[in-house]
Amino acid sequence: MVEAVIVVPVLMVLVLVVIQVVLWAHAAQVVHLAASEGDRAARSSGGGAVAGAGVARSVVQASGLAPSSVAVAVTTEPGALARVTVTAKAESILPGFVLPVSSSVIGPIQEFRSGE
Repeated sequence: MVEAVIVVPVLMVLVLVVIQVVLWAHAAQVVHLAASEGDRAARSSGGGAVAGAGVARSVVQASGLAPSSVAVAVTTEPGALARVTVTAKAESILPGFVLPVSSSVIGPIQEFRSGE
């Protein structure tokens, strides 16, 4: 009986930690997918920063992450590169425990260049 009083709470905390890690991994995967898809849209011919941000936000909304905890930034770097950065906070089941996730993808902007 004494062992159960010690072991059961430890196992419950262990289960909660495992669930929290799984929620963090899911959020990290969603954020990376949103950054990749946003970058693809921003780099495509006729795309741009607005298209990239819109696609990234739609991926995040479809995943079920809280939109209030997500920030999307699309910038154009020197040398015709587009960078999409998505940051969010993973859902937390442990009180006072916040895990941020972030992903940044950069790639060349596709454009037509005539006769160079």
